[in-house]
Amino acid sequence: MNFFIIKEWLKYFHLQTDEHSLHSPYFYKFYTELIKPKHRRNNSAFDEIEKQRKVYLKSTEDIEMLDYGAGSKVLKIDRRRISEIAASSISQKKFSIFLNRVINHFSYKNVIELGTSLGINTAYIAHNTLSNITSFEGDPSLCTIANDHLRFYRNIKIIQGNIDDTLALHLEESNEPLDLAYIDANHTYEATLKYFELMLNYCHANSILVFDDIHWSREMKEAWENIKRHPQVTASMDIFDAGLVFFNPDFSKQHYILNF
Repeated sequence: MNFFIIKEWLKYFHLQTDEHSLHSPYFYKFYTELIKPKHRRNNSAFDEIEKQRKVYLKSTEDIEMLDYGAGSKVLKIDRRRISEIAASSISQKKFSIFLNRVINHFSYKNVIELGTSLGINTAYIAHNTLSNITSFEGDPSLCTIANDHLRFYRNIKIIQGNIDDTLALHLEESNEPLDLAYIDANHTYEATLKYFELMLNYCHANSILVFDDIHWSREMKEAWENIKRHPQVTASMDIFDAGLVFFNPDFSKQHYILNF
């Protein structure tokens, strides 16, 4: 049991607020329309993705995995059951739908995901969007599984290899403005800040960076606090599952802790 997460959850529970505390019209609309819609959306469009999630959760197959650390070296080789990965490493349905809403709402074109895993979240963020999704995954076995699952999507490209190396190369070669990035890989202080600083050079006023598991460990919490304080970050949002940072210079520096 992760007692640090429990402690963090209790803090978040007592500090979280809702739309009634949001005086900014932008963030009021962001919250009511994208985080907590006032009416229940029809989510049947994602039924096929959820069927695949269930397949993974029931799988008895083991795969050999490479575990990358903060550096560029492989730390160890391990075997894990696909059902275990599906249960512990895939985003919740409501969070994946939230990312899909954000991408569609702002008509984002260039989206990056760090940590493809089994490709469930990747399918959500690519589903019925006009975006081009570039997803990065270090583990070859996960890449094989995700590529098979996502083979019918024409707007997804998966790049396999150590993200510490492949991300910088991709950003430099593509040299395109980055609309949204979802960072769910290598949960260390050094790697998280490295990814942030690499992508910062490609962000614009309407970009959003989404950091997963900001309350997972002390070093992830520290990385999140440093990212929030960065001078180019003009607003941030903690929904416990993740932290979002914004770069619009018209925003006053503000940090929101919001119920999700």
